[in-house]
Amino acid sequence: MPNPSFNSRKRISIHALPIFVSLFFSAIPHSALKIPPPLPILPLPSASQLQWQLSSMALFLHFGPNTFTDSEWGTGHASPSVFNPTLLNASQWVHVAKEAGFSRVILTAKHHDGFCLWPSEYTDYSVKASPWRDGKGDVVAELAAGAKEAGIALGLYLSPWDRHESCYGKTLEYNEFYIGQMTELLTSRYGDIKEVWLDGAKGEGEKDMEYYFDAWFSLIHQLQPDAVIFSDAGPDTRWIGDEAGVAGSTCWSLFNRSNAVIGGTNPQYSQGGDPHGHDWVPAECDVSIRRGWFWHASQVPKSALELLDIYYKSAGRNCLLLLNVPPNSSGLISDEDIQALQEFKELRRSIFSNNLAEKGLLTASSIRGGNDNYQFSPYNVFEESIYTYWAPEEDQRDWVLYLDLQESVSFNVLQVQEPIHMGQRIIKFHLEILSGGRWKNVISGTTVGYKRLLRFPTVQSQYLKLVIDMSRADPLISYMGLHMDRFSILSHASNTTSQIYVNGSQVLRQVPNKHSQTATV
Repeated sequence: MPNPSFNSRKRISIHALPIFVSLFFSAIPHSALKIPPPLPILPLPSASQLQWQLSSMALFLHFGPNTFTDSEWGTGHASPSVFNPTLLNASQWVHVAKEAGFSRVILTAKHHDGFCLWPSEYTDYSVKASPWRDGKGDVVAELAAGAKEAGIALGLYLSPWDRHESCYGKTLEYNEFYIGQMTELLTSRYGDIKEVWLDGAKGEGEKDMEYYFDAWFSLIHQLQPDAVIFSDAGPDTRWIGDEAGVAGSTCWSLFNRSNAVIGGTNPQYSQGGDPHGHDWVPAECDVSIRRGWFWHASQVPKSALELLDIYYKSAGRNCLLLLNVPPNSSGLISDEDIQALQEFKELRRSIFSNNLAEKGLLTASSIRGGNDNYQFSPYNVFEESIYTYWAPEEDQRDWVLYLDLQESVSFNVLQVQEPIHMGQRIIKFHLEILSGGRWKNVISGTTVGYKRLLRFPTVQSQYLKLVIDMSRADPLISYMGLHMDRFSILSHASNTTSQIYVNGSQVLRQVPNKHSQTATV
C-alpha cells in the first residue's frame, strides 16, 4: 500500500535536485567536517618499536654459572655441575617484575661464558649437563611459560662472544653455530619473543673474527617479526652508551645507523641521537640494581631513591629503562631486591598518580581547524594516550599552552609527551609561571619524545604556560602533567637563574654512590 504521508508531499523536480543538494551541504557548519591530522614527519617508529617504547621499563635477568662462581665474565671453563639453583622459580621473577611495574623481562639465555640456559642441540655446555632438574631442565622454557601466563613480554640475550666453543674465532663456522642457536630460541619452542638483545662486548686479546650482523638481523626479523633488536647501533633500539642508566638530557630517537658500528659507536652520539637522523632507533638505558650484573652475596641493591633518580634520567629522557635484577644462587630474586623495587614503585605512584594540572582550564595560542575543533583540543593533553593530542594551527609562530589551575598549586616536576607515531618534533621548550604579576621562567628543556620529565625546585602558582620554542614541524603534545616530588633532593638555588641547570635539566645534589658501575654486561 502506498505511504499516504509520502504521497501528500510534492516530489522534488529532477532539475531542482542539484540546487537542493548544494543548499543542503552548504548548511553543514564547517566545524562538522573532520580536519585531517597533520602530516607525520619522518622517520617514524615501526609497530614493534612503538610497543617497545610504550612499555617504558624492562627487567634484565643475568643468570648462569657466574651466579655460582662469584664471577662477572666467566671463562667458559667452569664445570656445568656448578649450575644447580635448587629453588628456581621463573614465575617468581615474572611476578616481581609485574608487581614493580615492568612490562617485559629479558633473560641472558647465553652469556659470554657460552653456557646455555636451554638444552641446545649445538653444544654440551648447557643445562642438560648440569644436575639441575636432573639435566632435563630448561630455564628459557620456564620463563617463557611464566611470562605468557602473566602477560609479560619476553626478550632474550644471546651473547655473540662465546669463550667456550672451540669454533669461536673461525668466522664462517661460528656464524653458522650462532645462527643455529638463535633459530632454536626464536622458533615455536618458546612462543613470541618481543626483544632480542646482543652487543659487541669482547675481552682484550680475544680471538679476532667477523660477526655477520646483517644476516643475524634478517633471520631474527624473519622468525620473530614482532621483535625489536637491540645492539650498540640498532637496528631497532640502541645502547645509550653507558651502564649507569643515564641518557643525555637531549635525546633523539632519530639516529643514523650508517654512523654507528656495533662495539665501536661514539658514546656521545649514542646518548644524544641525531636531530638529522634518517632512522628511528630509540635508546635503551641498561643499569644493574647492584654493582655487578650477576648476583653476588657481598653486594646490596641500590636504594629506591637511587632508582628514582635513574628513572628520571632514562625513562624520563625518552628512553626505555632496562634494570637488571639478577636471581640469586637459589634461583630466586632476593628479598632485599624485591623490597627496593617495591619502594621504587611506591615512589613513582606517589609522584605520578596525581596530575595536579588536570582540573585546570586550558587555552592554546591556536588550535588546528579553529578554536571549536575538539579533535585537536588542548584538553587532549590530559588524556593518557599518545593517539590524542593538541595540535596548533599551521604556519603559526607562537606555540603556547596556557593553564589556569583555578587555585595556587605547588609543584616541582613537569611531564611532557609527544605522539611519537607522528614523529619526534620538539627541539626546545620551556615552562613559565605567573609570579608577582610577571612571567618567570621555571625550567627549560630540549627534546621530548615519548616522555620527558623535568625536575626543579618547588614553585607555587595558579597560572602557567608551556612554550614550544623550536620544533622540526608543528609541535604536537599528547600529555602534560604537573607533579610534586617530595623525595628527590633538589638544589636550593633560585629557580629563576640558569646556573642551576645543566643541558636544560635540574641537577640533583649527588650523594657518593658506593654501588657505581664497574662491571660490563
